[in-house]
Amino acid sequence: MTLSILHTSDWHIGKPFGRLDEGVAGILRHARLKACNRLANAAREGGARLVLVAGDVFDRPSLADRELRAPLEQMNVHRDLVWHIIPGNHDPAVAGGIWDRVRRIGLPDNVVLHLESKPVEIAAGAWLLPAPLAAKAMSVDPTAWMDKAATPAGALRIGLAHGSIQGFGSEHRASIEIAPDRPKLAGLSYLALGDWHGVREIGSRAAYCGTPEPDGFLDNAPGFALGVRFEGPETPPVIVRREIGEHRWLKRVIDGGRSSDVAGLEREIEGLGGQARLALLSVEVTGRVTMAEESSVRERLDQLDGRVLHLERLFDKMVPAPAVDDVDQLPEGNVRDLAGELAALAIDPANERRAIAARALRYLFELSEPVGVQKTGDPA
Repeated sequence: MTLSILHTSDWHIGKPFGRLDEGVAGILRHARLKACNRLANAAREGGARLVLVAGDVFDRPSLADRELRAPLEQMNVHRDLVWHIIPGNHDPAVAGGIWDRVRRIGLPDNVVLHLESKPVEIAAGAWLLPAPLAAKAMSVDPTAWMDKAATPAGALRIGLAHGSIQGFGSEHRASIEIAPDRPKLAGLSYLALGDWHGVREIGSRAAYCGTPEPDGFLDNAPGFALGVRFEGPETPPVIVRREIGEHRWLKRVIDGGRSSDVAGLEREIEGLGGQARLALLSVEVTGRVTMAEESSVRERLDQLDGRVLHLERLFDKMVPAPAVDDVDQLPEGNVRDLAGELAALAIDPANERRAIAARALRYLFELSEPVGVQKTGDPA
């Protein structure tokens, strides 16, 4: 048999994005809703009529009813598709919780919420084995029941779960752990996973699809869904990435205030064209930077700020290292003498407090007005 599905998860509708300006946060929250339309288009392009959502549709249980209705309405628009959803750890199915509220609001006919761990036939010869979460954390593997779940001989067995594959991701113990060999133990044709916010295939029969809209400066390929095509229960499925994300979160490093690094970043943003206005950019300046280089970097970043949706500047790893010309611009006298002493300390590798001296020097320059050329008409 041949079957195509679209695998998505971690929509996190209602995510606050608290560290960003409210205007930017509002744009990003709306983009997560609009992603539903792009998911629907990706499903159709891949020949799929089934969309599996592996948990965390909502970011937290305390959302207003209006925020709960929004994704339901979006899915309802695409009535040629059937959306199969399980609760995740951000929106677990607890008594009186968010999914009870959703059911009172009313689920569209083409949205199926799975609250029980039992096989459900979702297409001729294809059975879904959902593992809904009823708590934010669990001490048992929510997919363990799949090993003994009965389905007809020759059926496609597709698992749907939310949690961390053991030994993958964080070094710390995960709140919900899933055995990495679950597909083999349970005879699954595919295990559709949610929780990790980037695309990651775990062998040939299990994968994380990631979040459809990036939500941080992470190096884990977010902004996708997975098109999965089955040719039969024994053949490994064909997994294809489908790009969904509207916004790009770009993290770049400028080392030592190098003009070439800044120029390269400027060319990259220019190359995005109109899409630059949808980008969020984090720029970290590291290494030894003269006062002139620092001033130039800050000015050029200010110019980039107007081209992107959001710009984050990180200067914690930058070490001010003034050149002789920098010090010479300061007024003669005690200020310049002090700056010279601090500059010498800041570049002395034997000085254990050179970082402190460098910071003090930067503050000194910020407080001091450089000697400028007298303008015509200025009082003598």
